[in-house]
Amino acid sequence: MAQQGERRLEVDQDRLWNHLRVLCEEIGPRLSGTPADEGTVQYMVEHFRRCGAEVELQDYACPAWEHESTELALLGADGTEQLPAFAQTFTEECDVEAESVCVGTREELEFAPDLEGKVLVLYDRLATGLASDRNPSVLTAEERQAAALVAVSPDETVSTKLVRDPFLRVPAVAVAQSVGRKLRQNEGERLRLRVRARRYDSTGHNVIGRFAGEEPGHVVVPAHYDTAAESPGATDNASGTAVVLELCEIFAAASRRKLGIDFIAYGAEEYGRNGYNLGAVEYVRRHPSETALARAVVEPDCIGMADLPPMVRVMGFPSDRKEGVLGVLRRFPRYVVDVRPDTEPPHTAFDLVGVPALAFVNDYGKVPIHTAQDTIDLMRPDELGFSAEVIAAVVEHLTSS
Repeated sequence: MAQQGERRLEVDQDRLWNHLRVLCEEIGPRLSGTPADEGTVQYMVEHFRRCGAEVELQDYACPAWEHESTELALLGADGTEQLPAFAQTFTEECDVEAESVCVGTREELEFAPDLEGKVLVLYDRLATGLASDRNPSVLTAEERQAAALVAVSPDETVSTKLVRDPFLRVPAVAVAQSVGRKLRQNEGERLRLRVRARRYDSTGHNVIGRFAGEEPGHVVVPAHYDTAAESPGATDNASGTAVVLELCEIFAAASRRKLGIDFIAYGAEEYGRNGYNLGAVEYVRRHPSETALARAVVEPDCIGMADLPPMVRVMGFPSDRKEGVLGVLRRFPRYVVDVRPDTEPPHTAFDLVGVPALAFVNDYGKVPIHTAQDTIDLMRPDELGFSAEVIAAVVEHLTSS
């Protein structure tokens, strides 16, 4: 039951699901700086304006990547065997044929005497933690003058950003765990890797839709709309973006609110430059006064799944405001609420340092994010609508209390 002074906001489930469908199926993969990215920005700008929001479009320099095809072949004694492989984001065009060598530790990568000119098959722990600019393992592979890198995925789904470095100087692809086992069984055989791709300098975007309040201060409701390369990005994060678009329409109808709301769809989160999201950083950098007046961040990312319970992390709220937020969440007992320790600084993908935050996010480890399998089939309209209703109730509380 809603508390006094709090309205029950009605989510239009069909309208919400249509936003998700447009993003995932009509537009598709939305890597920053690409034509699909531009199409998404146009869609969001038009929507925010139609809702009557004050719209700001922020542009910033951003790396981009275009991929046509990847072929990996094992040239064994019994003939040539084509193996499925996925080019890693920002890999450039190549046609490489060389002997393979399997490398599973940093010590091997640093000290093994015979890595130069070979295709390095990175497995186990060495194949993790590579998705940052100038990663030490990638730098060492470049220094060792490897002909190419093959990163073995920890499972059968293969991310396009196991390696993600716009300054990459050695071709890199990733393969499934089963393909990695075959490569290790055939270590020393020759591999041929052909990639048709290019990277280029482009422009990323943030789209902001503002509604003013009666008093100074506002609540920030952000979601990143971009995807990993070649991923429809249904859960990560068309789900959160669709909710931001729906909430903008819902709150546009409100005649009065105590605090304003900044709805933000930001790009280049998947770029993730050394742990910081490029689009989010640009917003904070350009809006120091707005950042200082932010009262809370409410960020949806990876929500609405068919097979996962809905979850929210509550972070950084002082005790009096925390109880009010928890009171709203108790109206939705199916939501799993994780109240973080008071000593833990608030953190969402959209960082506003020191600002209390609610992160509506499911367990990434149980969803095939950054892969071609992150499709709309993983989600349900009623689950996405339920999360949107909960988020709307929280935003209503924060802007009116």
